[in-house]
Amino acid sequence: MGRSSIDFDSNNPELRKGFEWAKAQAETFVHDDAGMGPCYEAALPGRDAFCMRDMSHQSGGAHCLGLTEHNRNMMGAFARNISEAKDWCSWWEITFEGKPAPVDYSSDSDFWYNLPANFDIMDTASRLYDLTGDAWYLLSPEMENFFRLTVEKYIPRWDRDGDGIVDRVDSDGRRGIASYEENGTTGYSAAADALALEFRAYLAAARMALLKKEPEKASEYLERADRLREIFCREWWTEQEARFYEFRMKDGSFSPKQSDDNAMTPLRCGIIRDPAQIAGQIRYLLSTEPDTIVELRSYYPAVLWKYGWDGEAMRIWLKMTAEDYKRRDYPEVSYAAVEALFCGYMGISADAEKSEVRTRSAAADGEWSEVTGFPLWGGFMDLRHEGKRKSTLTNRTERTLSWTAETEGGTARRQVHAGETIMICD
Repeated sequence: MGRSSIDFDSNNPELRKGFEWAKAQAETFVHDDAGMGPCYEAALPGRDAFCMRDMSHQSGGAHCLGLTEHNRNMMGAFARNISEAKDWCSWWEITFEGKPAPVDYSSDSDFWYNLPANFDIMDTASRLYDLTGDAWYLLSPEMENFFRLTVEKYIPRWDRDGDGIVDRVDSDGRRGIASYEENGTTGYSAAADALALEFRAYLAAARMALLKKEPEKASEYLERADRLREIFCREWWTEQEARFYEFRMKDGSFSPKQSDDNAMTPLRCGIIRDPAQIAGQIRYLLSTEPDTIVELRSYYPAVLWKYGWDGEAMRIWLKMTAEDYKRRDYPEVSYAAVEALFCGYMGISADAEKSEVRTRSAAADGEWSEVTGFPLWGGFMDLRHEGKRKSTLTNRTERTLSWTAETEGGTARRQVHAGETIMICD
């Protein structure tokens, strides 16, 4: 459809083929002239809608494909529809006409809602700010209001036992599911995915507070995030099974039940610090991967590349972009494949405030790959990796950026002026 200048090339033909499919497939879900404005499908195919979880997950790939206007329009719709009548929830799923999806919403007192959603939106806003440099994501009236109400109203409303973590009360039914787990799990008080995403939400809130020159608020939110991390890493870890539990029950015990969402999300959110715990959790995640549904598996490559499990990440990425992959037409698959390729395999991350870019190559020996036209801060960057020993970056933004490249030989840092090309090699 020509909206993005991004391109990818590699001497690995499977990578090139996978990218071409993912880009073309993702663009079939884009609607530039919907009733509510530009948006893309981020829900079950055919619903002409987008939900909070799927949009949060697809937003990184959407950014790579140049859908910045679409991301901002969809995020704004979620932010504007938070309300006291819905107990500080928003609309879980929104149609292309800008209305709550009838399949999930009957009234303000009867609607579907997964409680991690508010936190996912806050974390997504922070991540998109880093890639776009657009302060709207953290400082616009609608986003600032959503952040503030989530922290000050939403969390207290849904934390019924007062431990600082949103919890589950079975009588809430579909209106207050304290996890993204949707297969009928009941009897629990807290879930690992909601806890990990609440941790990320506090980090995003702290960042917003710092931008607003409110250091005391920022410190408070960071302390809350640290408390959640300490609770999770100390109390939820089982040494015997070398993994984290996924559900805490109402009596304080932990359920042995397995849930892919709750196993993957703590890794995605970076709440785990101990390398041994990270490795144990990844091994556990991989042990369940063959039976994982496509929506959740689509997260795995980016998570695995993040922690340096390059071989497993590549295996799953190639599986989910292959022609015989069942349900690869689900929107999350193509968008996640795009993001994982650039932000996982190519290892691109950014910090807009500091004008910093970090890269880490996952290319194998003898393999080269390059991206041209990666959207960054209103401009673009180009990046080429030759194995893990040589990387070349071209800065096509208007800023001087600070580039940190992780190579096989260590970490190197360079300043790259606007219009400049710099190479780092061992």
